[in-house]
Amino acid sequence: MSQRTVDPERSGAAPTEPEDEGDLIGLVPQQVVGPVRQGVAWLDDRAGFSHLLHRVLYEAVPRQGGWAYTLGSATLVLILIQFFSGIFLLLDYVPSVSQAYSSLDFLKTSDPFGAWMRGIHLWGSYTLMFIIGAHALRTFISASYKKPRELNWVTGVFLFFIVLGMAITGAMLPWDQASYWTTTVVTNIPHYIPGIGNGIRTLWRGGNFVGQATLTRSFALHIWVLPVILLGLIGAHIHLLWRHGEHGSWVNYRTRSADPGGEIAERLRNAAAPYPTRGSDPVYSVPSDTVDFFPTQLFKDTVVSAVLVIFIGVMGLISGAPLDGPANAATLTYVPTPEWFYLPLDQLLVFFPLGLVGFGVFVVVGIAATLVIALPFIDRSPERHPIRRPDVLIPALFLIGSVIYLAMLGVNRLYNL
Repeated sequence: MSQRTVDPERSGAAPTEPEDEGDLIGLVPQQVVGPVRQGVAWLDDRAGFSHLLHRVLYEAVPRQGGWAYTLGSATLVLILIQFFSGIFLLLDYVPSVSQAYSSLDFLKTSDPFGAWMRGIHLWGSYTLMFIIGAHALRTFISASYKKPRELNWVTGVFLFFIVLGMAITGAMLPWDQASYWTTTVVTNIPHYIPGIGNGIRTLWRGGNFVGQATLTRSFALHIWVLPVILLGLIGAHIHLLWRHGEHGSWVNYRTRSADPGGEIAERLRNAAAPYPTRGSDPVYSVPSDTVDFFPTQLFKDTVVSAVLVIFIGVMGLISGAPLDGPANAATLTYVPTPEWFYLPLDQLLVFFPLGLVGFGVFVVVGIAATLVIALPFIDRSPERHPIRRPDVLIPALFLIGSVIYLAMLGVNRLYNL
C-alpha cells in the first residue's frame, strides 16, 4: 500500500508542511533568471499554485479499477470541448429567425473550419451523453453513491439533467426545419402541466406561437442559464470528490489477512489523503491499496480522454452536423424526429391518449427521475457488491431495459427498421 503522511486535519496531529512538494519556481529552467523566475516565485507565494498542483497530482486513488475511474475525468474533458467549440460557433451564429439559418449555412459553406467545428460540437454532445451515462452506471454498480457520498450522486444526476437540457436547447438554435419543429414540440410539453402549464409555455415562447422571442429565450438558456448551473454543479461535484476520495468498488476494500480488524486499523494508520473518508464506515474508509494520481491514474485518464477527443474530431470531420432547409411553419410534409437520446421519451408519449400525455411526461418520468435522485437515501444497506443488492439491482435493470426497449420501438416507428 502506498505509504504517505496522514492528513493532520483527519488525524488530529499538528499541521506540517508537505514533504517534497516543490513549487512553481522549480518548473522554470535554471537558465531563465531574473524577472521571470522572480515573477513566478512572487505569483506562487501569493496564490499558492504549487500547493494546489501538489494536491491535484498526488492525491491517493484506489489501485484496482483505474480504467473505470477515467469516465469522470473524460466527462469533464467532453464538457470543456462543448464550451470551446460552442464559443467558436458563437463567433458567427446570429440568434435571429431571419439570420440564424444563414449564419450556420455560412459556417458550413464559407468558413474553412466552420463545418468541422459544428460537427465537433454535435458529436461531442453525443459522446458526452454516452460517457456520462456510463459513468453513472459505473457509480451505481460499484455503490459509490452510498454513505458518505450521497451528495456526489445527487450533484452528478442533476449534472446529467442539465446536460440533457443543454442538448435540447442547442437543437433549437439552427432554425432549420428540424430545429423549428423540435422547438414547437418541446415548448408545447409544459402545456400539459396542470394549472401553470399554459403560463410556462407562453413564457418560453414569448407568446402563443414559436417565433423570435422563443429563439432568443432558448439561446439565453443554452449559453447562459444552463451553463452557469452546470459549472456550479461541476465545482460542487469536484469538491465532494476531493473531500471523500474515489470509492472505486467493493474489490478495493477486501481484507486479505486472517485479522481483518487489524488490517483495517493498519490502513487507517497509513492512510494517504484524501483518505480516510470522512463519515464512512471503517471498512470502506481506506482502500486496501492506493497509488498517487500522478502518474498512474493521470496516464489512464489522458489515454481515454485523448481517444474520445480524436474520435470526436474524426467524426466531426467525416460526418459533420446536419442542416435541413430553412424553417417553414407552413409545411405539411415534414415529420420531426427527436435526437436519439430522447427517443424513449418520444415513444413513451405514444402510449398515452392525448388527454393523458401530461400524465405520461410528468408522472411516469417524474417518478423515475425522483427515484434516481433519491437512490442513496433509499438504499441504506451497507452492502456494496451488486449481486448482494437485488432490491436495487433488479429495479435498475428493469428501468434500463425499459429505456432501451422504448428506444428500439421509437427507432422502428420513425425509421421503419
